[in-house]
Amino acid sequence: MAPSVPAESAPCVYFKQLSPFLPPALDGFTVARTQGSTGKYGEVSVSEAERLFTRGEGREVKVRIVDTTMGEKIGQAIREAAQRAKGRDASDPSAPIHWEDAVGFVRYDAEESLAEANLLVGNRFVVAVTSRGFPGTVEVRRVARGIDLAGLARLQ
Repeated sequence: MAPSVPAESAPCVYFKQLSPFLPPALDGFTVARTQGSTGKYGEVSVSEAERLFTRGEGREVKVRIVDTTMGEKIGQAIREAAQRAKGRDASDPSAPIHWEDAVGFVRYDAEESLAEANLLVGNRFVVAVTSRGFPGTVEVRRVARGIDLAGLARLQ
C-alpha cells in the first residue's frame, strides 16, 4: 500500500472518494480484492481505487480509478489514442469510446485473452477496465458502461 497523506493536503481527491464509483458487484463474479491509496511521490500525487472480480475458468475483471497530478499528460495520451482510432467501425473490437462523459481507447491481446479500456472521465480521472479470459472487448465495454461516469466527472 502506498504511503498516505492527509486528504486536505493532497491535490487529488482522497481514494475513499473514488471507491464509491467502483462497481459493487458484477453478475457471475466474486469480489476478490478491493484496495485504494493516496500518496505523494516527489512532485507527483496519485489517488487510486481498485476492485478485482474473479470467476471460474481463469476469468477476471479489474476496475481501477485514478486521480493524479499527471492527469493532464495521461489525459492527452488517451484523447490522442482515441482520436487515432476514430475511423474504426463500431463493430471493431478496438473502436474508440466517445461517450458523453468519457473518451477512451480499447485494445485486445488475443494471445493473452487480455482486453483493456482506458477512459478519461471529466477531463481528469482515468478509469481502466481490464478483463482476462474473455474472447474480445465486449466485457470491458459492458463494465465501463455500467460505471457512474457522469457522477465521477462531477467529483471535485
